[in-house]
Amino acid sequence: MGREESGRKQQLLHSIKTLLLSGIAYIVNYGILLVLTPFITRTIGTEAYGFVTLAKEFSQYATILTMALNTYAARFIGLSYHKGDLHQANVYFSSVFWGNVALAISILSGILVFIHFLDSVLVVSPSLLSDVKLLFFFTFVSFGVTTVFSVFGSAGYISNRMDLVGAFKTASYVIKALFLMTAYLLFPPRAYYMALGMLAAALLLGVADFAISRKYLPEITVSHRYFSFGAVKQLVLNGFWASFNMVGDILNSGLDLLVCNQMLTNLEMGQLAIAKTMQTIMQGVYYIVNQTFIPRFLKSYATDAPGKVIWELKLAMKVSGMLANVIFAGFAAFGLAFYRLWIPEQDIRVIYVLTIITLLTCIPSGPMQPLYYIYTLTLKQKLPCIITVTGGLINVASMYLLIRYAGMGVYAVAWTTVAVMCFINFVTNPLYMAYVLHMPPSTFYPDILRNVLSCGVLTALFCGLSRLYMPGSWLTLILCGGFCALFGAPLHLLIVCSRDQLGALKALVRRAPKYKEENK
Repeated sequence: MGREESGRKQQLLHSIKTLLLSGIAYIVNYGILLVLTPFITRTIGTEAYGFVTLAKEFSQYATILTMALNTYAARFIGLSYHKGDLHQANVYFSSVFWGNVALAISILSGILVFIHFLDSVLVVSPSLLSDVKLLFFFTFVSFGVTTVFSVFGSAGYISNRMDLVGAFKTASYVIKALFLMTAYLLFPPRAYYMALGMLAAALLLGVADFAISRKYLPEITVSHRYFSFGAVKQLVLNGFWASFNMVGDILNSGLDLLVCNQMLTNLEMGQLAIAKTMQTIMQGVYYIVNQTFIPRFLKSYATDAPGKVIWELKLAMKVSGMLANVIFAGFAAFGLAFYRLWIPEQDIRVIYVLTIITLLTCIPSGPMQPLYYIYTLTLKQKLPCIITVTGGLINVASMYLLIRYAGMGVYAVAWTTVAVMCFINFVTNPLYMAYVLHMPPSTFYPDILRNVLSCGVLTALFCGLSRLYMPGSWLTLILCGGFCALFGAPLHLLIVCSRDQLGALKALVRRAPKYKEENK
């Protein structure tokens, strides 16, 4: 076996380890969410739970202001580090840190004014007003902590120790769960406890990222001596389009609950917030895959290995598509049973239909998600951002028209987002991503179409299984979910992988124990 092939397989094994540890963090986090959500909705009500999700979405709006500085931080720090230019890496690192401190202070100052006039901006029941104000306050304190410590998170990508990041995330989710359980069991129920739990998790993760940075990148430190307005300007100018793209993302999906609050009812806002829980879980899946492969994308691009970048991008597409398809197909088949067990007191048929509609965007976005890093690697953000924002404006306008004149209600909010995002992920992104990599326009379409075929096959099979047997308890539902995962994952790989790729995967699995022994 050649040295290059051996190195590639060792990197794959490390990626699998990172994926597993990140997956554990993901399961713990959303397992906690699934356990606590019905308890919290019963305790504080569906309307109050809707405001919990809305507060998180408002913090995403504030992210527009921080993305310009932070989007390319890991890229510029990592490229300088891998090329041996430690001075420039320190300049970027320190400049981002002090810039984030200034941004966090400015945003928190502004949000205090917003909270003071909250009842003039949002429709809030008088009985919930003080609770919702505290909810927004602590949500943005958590946002400030995350912003200040974010540059230390780049150390995990640069040193390729995302496995440690995954382990610390698991710990932070456990801390959050223990805090929430204690608060809701021992004290009068309040919505702002959710924000306090997020703050506790953010503090732990910030400290963990700092520790990883000091251990694995000791040459990179924060110092006022390294601060450079020139570096901040370079990062902001390159990251401007990422902030602009965030505006498009918010227009496409982040305004859903705000539209419900302003044009529909807070009950419908709460129902949509519950339905979007599964979409949030899917985004967590994408994040796990992305953080596993980004260190490899970054290093391959820094060492001018375009063929290797394409190979790794297509591998990431298959893994991300596999997870998205199995979850979508499984929920399409057993989602009603899940909601009957999870939130039996809610209108589960409405929530189930809303969930399936929102998850339709996962069919094309599953394999496409890892490819979004292409725009970061190549610094080609302008055209994709313009397309995303244009689509977002069309989305919001369509929501308004369909609610106002077609009487579609909350379903209009879900359907318009699906239509716009499917067009972007099926048409504009694959073509432009191939273009910026100087590849043929059809480069990614075979993988995308195979993924769609896989999703259709898995959904048909799992729905057929649900007609034969619909679980009625948590144990039987978990067993059905486990069967779908064990059966669906290899079937997906059979559909999307070529014979050579399947052979490589089999060889990797067979050689895993040997590599583990060699690397002790």
